[in-house]
Amino acid sequence: MAHYAHAKDVYKELRETLGPWAAANRFRRWPGTVAGWQRAAGPDQILRFMFEGSGWGDPETGNSLTGRLQLDPAPGDPAATPIRQSLFTICLVGSELDRLAAIQGAINRRRPALPAQFAKDSQADTLLGLHLRELYEPSPVYQEGQYVPLSYYGLEDVRAWIGFLLETLPGALERFLEGRVPPPIDTTPEHLKPKWIKALRPR
Repeated sequence: MAHYAHAKDVYKELRETLGPWAAANRFRRWPGTVAGWQRAAGPDQILRFMFEGSGWGDPETGNSLTGRLQLDPAPGDPAATPIRQSLFTICLVGSELDRLAAIQGAINRRRPALPAQFAKDSQADTLLGLHLRELYEPSPVYQEGQYVPLSYYGLEDVRAWIGFLLETLPGALERFLEGRVPPPIDTTPEHLKPKWIKALRPR
């Protein structure tokens, strides 16, 4: 049985494997991040990307990584307003999403069984229930513009995601920099969306 991958080991794996690719493509470490890189994008802009955990990893069900892409004005004052931001998976298209779904499905199939104390929650028609069911979905399907947390349990899973990142990050960064990112979509069932989000919509 796989051991749960703790955050420090996940970030170490990210730095050791993404770092050489980043350096070869003229990125240097993004100060203040545990797994982020940056490089100049023209005379007055900085292109940045980073990957971070969700912050509430559970040794029984796992954790997930979220990728963020950002274009900032140079010299990159932390107080400056970003020119553009996006989540990594929102920048993916077509066959990349198919590959993402295949990897996530394989991870979900080998994830340790859902602990008994979560069985009732997993059946509930709630956001928690939806999240738990997604962790064990063997054949997920994703759409362009959808945010997908890169869910994992052990280091084997993390390494599968890193291989995917090395394949798809160049194209995602290029689309992001050129402003060719699919429009974001929200796939949360309508009745599960928080009321405060619904209140933001124009009537």
